[in-house]
Amino acid sequence: MNAYAELVAATHYSFLRGASSPAEMVLQAAALGMSALGVADRNSVAGVVRAWSAVKTAHAQSLLPQGFRLVTGA
Repeated sequence: MNAYAELVAATHYSFLRGASSPAEMVLQAAALGMSALGVADRNSVAGVVRAWSAVKTAHAQSLLPQGFRLVTGA
């Protein structure tokens, strides 16, 4: 697992800033070997809710490494 973590990622819930869904971002971060992902959408926390759901589902399916963290911001 890589010690790098993107802490200011914007999902498609940040109008005109982000393009990917929170679930896609969580899985891609894990595929790249990141140990965490920080979601900081602008003017909304909708992406954070979807990202938490994606992390929970991915952990249940063993798609994320142990210790993977979701960091939230606004």
